[in-house]
Amino acid sequence: PAAERATPALAEPELLLQAYQRLSGSFDERLIIWWMSGTRYGVVDAQSTALYGMEVGMFHRWYQQPDGSFKAAFFELTYYTDLSTGALLREFLNPYTGESNKVRQVRLGPEIRTLTTTGLTSPDNPMVHNYRSSLGPAVTSGEKIWIPTSVEATIKFPKPGAPTILLNIYTTVEGNIDDAFNKDLLSAPCTFQFNNILKWEPWMNMGDRPGHMMSTAAGHKMESLDDLPATYLTMADEVHGKYIADPLASLEKYASRLRASS
Repeated sequence: PAAERATPALAEPELLLQAYQRLSGSFDERLIIWWMSGTRYGVVDAQSTALYGMEVGMFHRWYQQPDGSFKAAFFELTYYTDLSTGALLREFLNPYTGESNKVRQVRLGPEIRTLTTTGLTSPDNPMVHNYRSSLGPAVTSGEKIWIPTSVEATIKFPKPGAPTILLNIYTTVEGNIDDAFNKDLLSAPCTFQFNNILKWEPWMNMGDRPGHMMSTAAGHKMESLDDLPATYLTMADEVHGKYIADPLASLEKYASRLRASS
């Protein structure tokens, strides 16, 4: 069985890293998109309330480094949506305060991220504290392999009164075992399961109200804008048209640095 054939490789951190990279990314600089759809919840006294939808797009160009690690030029475009219609959420009726909040959509990067046998390395940013990351251990069953990753950190902004951001991100990649360890493949299909825990969004104006938020999402790897849902592309074009028009070009400034070092 495939699981038995892969067992020795699962104990080798370098081989597991390569398997994860083959499934979640690539061994060349093609565009790799993580697309996921999910829901953000509020949690108060262990009671969850669905608040709004999430449409997530993460865009990468990967470069293997001489030490065996991988670096990516990366940016993320995530959109919050109405739970009933799936439309871009511009105003949010907050069930906890009764107020209407103007929604802030998400763009992270472009930036460079580094993946090693122990997960994503801490960004070179003095605002990031208590950073921890992990990759594995893998789980196998039949022809399938699941490789979990995590990132936990605290972000403290220097501006007085600025909110502290807590990151607790857990993502699991699922794919075919034979694909994962097939050295002839530069990139292999995979799906994602995503969960996170976070404080109230600042734009929700929750003040000192108790509680927190959590998200669940799922999706799969893509290699072309044509594969993205039309609804996502419409939202991205409206909010972040410069970036979604040509993701490869949007990443080129950072990709050129990585290309020179790989």
